[in-house]
Amino acid sequence: MDLSMDEIVERTQWDFFWVPEDVAVVDRPEIAYLHSPRHGLLYNAVTRTRATPERVGELVQEVTGVHAGVRSRWLVPDTIPSEELERALDDAGYTPVQRHHTCTIAVDAYRPKPAQDIVVHPVDSTQRLRDSWSVMAQAFGRPNDRSEADLVQELEECSKPGARVQRFVAYDEPSGEPISAGGVNVYPTLRFGFLWAGGTIPEARGRGAYSALLKARTIRARELGATHVGLYAVVDTSAPIVMRQGFEKHGSMTYWDRHPSGA
Repeated sequence: MDLSMDEIVERTQWDFFWVPEDVAVVDRPEIAYLHSPRHGLLYNAVTRTRATPERVGELVQEVTGVHAGVRSRWLVPDTIPSEELERALDDAGYTPVQRHHTCTIAVDAYRPKPAQDIVVHPVDSTQRLRDSWSVMAQAFGRPNDRSEADLVQELEECSKPGARVQRFVAYDEPSGEPISAGGVNVYPTLRFGFLWAGGTIPEARGRGAYSALLKARTIRARELGATHVGLYAVVDTSAPIVMRQGFEKHGSMTYWDRHPSGA
């Protein structure tokens, strides 16, 4: 079956191989979602909706019940008719908060931009994983609330032989300080590498760290059999950056979020 790039990127979100053991997975033909007592949206998200219009309202009620007490996220791509779903989400207290473009590039077509005084390393040690967490907290303005158990699980996930989750950290070479970080998940059946959480600390932006990080992730994805890499790029931030790197823009996807109160 031939799939469009929009369909390929969407299907990466249906594969929950990376999910920690304390996160529950619900995966039925009409819906796929995660739920957890953790408050992170990553672990309380709906990633597939393939319901008939008359079933949409029931599914939204199901999810709001399961996600009661935590923030909830619903991914709404433009690969599906979404009018009924958006109406039901609005009625349930969800709000569209962030629109993305689907952006991809063939790994053999990618031509990295030059970067000076930047060195990139894979995350293969406790210290490099901590460096990655520190960078992401600074880059995205969110506190690092991961536990020691998360450290053990995430390090195992990205450093074991044949790991499908790959993490990288870019360092300022003169000082050795970590300044950029990001990951790529590889999906062998789709021959695709999904790029995630690429970010640079504010004071190091504009020096090519993101480009160096993107180069490392693309090379690793190609080594693991991917023919393309891509991401859901936020329309007004990451999308322009990757477009300048040669990525092609396809369709769109919107996050709809709901606070625990439903407000």
